[in-house]
Amino acid sequence: MTMKPLIWRVLPFVLIVLVGVVVWQYPVPRSPKDGALLACATLASGCTTQLSGRQVSVGMTGELKPLHAFQVWAKAAGARKVEARFTMAGMDMGFNLYTLRPDPEGVFRGSVTLPVCVTGRRDWVMILEIDGAQLQVPFVTEL
Repeated sequence: MTMKPLIWRVLPFVLIVLVGVVVWQYPVPRSPKDGALLACATLASGCTTQLSGRQVSVGMTGELKPLHAFQVWAKAAGARKVEARFTMAGMDMGFNLYTLRPDPEGVFRGSVTLPVCVTGRRDWVMILEIDGAQLQVPFVTEL
């Protein structure tokens, strides 16, 4: 009877742990469940649309520049959970998830700081998730 070298006995466990760490650190981006798209030319003043049978208003205030904080706000009557993710089409921009919190008037708000894209791109998509329904809002950052 021959004994396998220690490396061959430990290797499967090491590979399982490595795969687990990679999946945990770099989750697969979720695709929008709702597929709704809001093309808003005036995010500074906000835009309104319907999402899963509910009226939703969305806007951003402040300078939309990478590495500068700006505010995202959303109004959705009866909403319990509002999150915003930021991505670029075909490019991994890292983990950019923000939980928006309601103010006393019921407007969900959050402060967002986006990274700089190393290729110089400025075309972002905010994926706003309101109680599980997703709304995609494309926008372009300033220079």
